[in-house]
Amino acid sequence: MGVRAVTVEVNSIDEARDYVETNYGPVYQKKLKSRGIKKKQSVWDNSNVLFNGMNIRQLDEPFLKDGDNLYLLPLVGGG
Repeated sequence: MGVRAVTVEVNSIDEARDYVETNYGPVYQKKLKSRGIKKKQSVWDNSNVLFNGMNIRQLDEPFLKDGDNLYLLPLVGGG
């Protein structure tokens, strides 16, 4: 998405997701469009999201606290 890391202040996972979609969604859509993909897709939903190193989809309602880390690793296809 053009950045390696950002530091933001959010109070919840939902706020983090909103931040990602607002700030990086347009860049993501442009990249998809350049590859011939016309359907709008979510950056968050098409990434592995790690919360302090654990897959967020495997956790029950994680709560953010100071110092927590979220890593967004966009899915990559190929072979």
